[in-house]
Amino acid sequence: MRIFWVILFLALNALAETAVGDTANVVENTDSANVAASTDTAGVVADAAEPDTAVSERHSVPLPRLSAYTGYGLLVGLAFGLYNPTEECDCLGVWQGQFEYFYSDWISAGGDVRFFGGDLDADKSVLYQRYRINTRFHFPQGRWSWYVSPVVGFESTDLEEIREEWHQRDMEGWIPGVSTKNEQEVEDCEKMFSLDGFSIGVDLGGGIEFWNTLGATASILYEYNFGGAQLLTIAPGIAYNLQAVWPWSKKHLSAAWVSIETGFQRFFNRSVDSWAMSGYLGAVIGF
Repeated sequence: MRIFWVILFLALNALAETAVGDTANVVENTDSANVAASTDTAGVVADAAEPDTAVSERHSVPLPRLSAYTGYGLLVGLAFGLYNPTEECDCLGVWQGQFEYFYSDWISAGGDVRFFGGDLDADKSVLYQRYRINTRFHFPQGRWSWYVSPVVGFESTDLEEIREEWHQRDMEGWIPGVSTKNEQEVEDCEKMFSLDGFSIGVDLGGGIEFWNTLGATASILYEYNFGGAQLLTIAPGIAYNLQAVWPWSKKHLSAAWVSIETGFQRFFNRSVDSWAMSGYLGAVIGF
């Protein structure tokens, strides 16, 4: 009888040890599964948190005179077009180069040069140069930006020979039958290209970006030339964002715009009673 109770006790003890071992294995397997799940979840979160830097986002706003608002870096622009002084003058070709550097997100400085060249009329040609430097104070507002800018300019051309020949032509009757009105209109051409010396002015302008592809610009520039003339220039324009269709520029450039800009210019204090008109096609890129 005692042997029976000893055997029963040993059997129950063996069953208890087996149950405890199975429970420990279940707990261990559960902990391992939880650790693996936590590791996978952390990996997913880490992957989700890591940004995609394959193409970096760049944002810029087009501005008048072959410029753009980026808030940093260097901008370089080139353009060409036509300039029509008056109805009695022939159109001249115009070439422009521009640069601008942002010292901070609200101030930049730069300069531009314009060359006017071609036949002033059937007999005379002219090469006229305008140099300007400026400082711009920017007021960005998201997708649009505006600025105010003092401007210092210098005009350079040599028209002494042209002036002398104009006088001889009038005296010798080289234009028989021409009325006094037409003579005055023809002389307006010369007045528009005789602003030798320095000028100062102020430029107010801005631009807006539409749909990440198109933009519009406009500016009003007032200049006073120490040769005794005042100039008012109104310049609206439209621009296309190359970064919308050129992935490389979106990754490596701060701005890339192609623009078409027109200009309407009026002279004061020189008896010029008509508006000059111009049109430019240009591009600006930022680094």
